[in-house]
Amino acid sequence: MKRCIKCPGSVHVSEKEIEEGIRKVIESGVPIADKNLYMKRLNTCYSCERLVYGTTCMSCGCIVRIRALNALRICPHESGSKW
Repeated sequence: MKRCIKCPGSVHVSEKEIEEGIRKVIESGVPIADKNLYMKRLNTCYSCERLVYGTTCMSCGCIVRIRALNALRICPHESGSKW
């Protein structure tokens, strides 16, 4: 398996850390994806070969539940955005 671009091999993120990241995105004032867009993005990520630990994108090292929430972000997949 290819390694994550930003992480050592054994990084796992807790639910609490993910929730904190989500809270920070919401509080930052950036546009938030509506529920339908958010779920579509997550479904794409959950079926992607670059997802590890069920949370982390190996293309950029992001936590997908956090990245997908920001309406301005794109999917960082090497072959081009899947969103």
